Amino acid sequence: MECIGRHLVELQTPAQNSRDVERDFQKFQDRYLMFAATGCVISITDNSLGRLSFTAPEVLEALGVPVDPESLELHLNTFHRKSSFVFEPGKEQNEQDLDILLQHAMFLGARYLLCVSGDGSERLPRLKPEDLGNDPAVLQAVTSVELLKYIEARYPGRFTMGVAYNQYEPLDHEISKLRRKIAAGARFLATQPVIMKTDSDRRLELAKESLSEMMAVAHASAVQVILEGWMSKKLSHLLPKCVGYDIDFGDFNPEPNLAAMRECHPECNCYLTMVFGKKTLDRALSIIG
Repeated sequence: MECIGRHLVELQTPAQNSRDVERDFQKFQDRYLMFAATGCVISITDNSLGRLSFTAPEVLEALGVPVDPESLELHLNTFHRKSSFVFEPGKEQNEQDLDILLQHAMFLGARYLLCVSGDGSERLPRLKPEDLGNDPAVLQAVTSVELLKYIEARYPGRFTMGVAYNQYEPLDHEISKLRRKIAAGARFLATQPVIMKTDSDRRLELAKESLSEMMAVAHASAVQVILEGWMSKKLSHLLPKCVGYDIDFGDFNPEPNLAAMRECHPECNCYLTMVFGKKTLDRALSIIG
């Protein structure tokens, strides 16, 4: 059942409109090497929150950092361009092109993909149904399900793919989506931030119930469950934006929350987000082991 055998830690690539690209690339490299030294799997985002950013393959290659396929997971969302161009090593290309990005990832040896619908913007239009071989008269919008199907058909056996699960969405809707994702080839899933203290908002208790239902479905389908642990108390005000709902998360404290999550679900690997420094990372790893 387990595809990814270690805990994960999230890392964002520099934004393309950065005021100091060199500084941001250096920060990325420092964090990448710090995360790699712990033995964690590094999970690199794809245009997070609709912000046009450099892609993981182009950043990794530009920096020349070591790439261990078993220690790398790349996010991939549905907001990319689609052309007939193919990746050519050493040639400057538009890495926002879906196939160039995927082929560059394969060139670097990447194996794990987390396919998500994602967020777009004026500069990040969503892929069209026909881009992935679908009939636009039948399919209205491309989702992670179509990404999974396209990648497995175009690059069979090259990637182990996972998906996201949002326990804050209505249960029946999210479970239905999860079943379609599993049918399309998802081998693992990552949740939204798990909050163990639920007394500040009834919806937190509903999210907890959703997690229980999801785990039953995932276990029956031999799909690995990875639980997200949000590690910043200072940035806890961003949690509602992350999960997509204006939920009262109460007096959130990341370390006791992570400890409670680990105690309740010791069988699940953790996906650490909002980790910016070594102290936070070391404390988190001392909790989850």
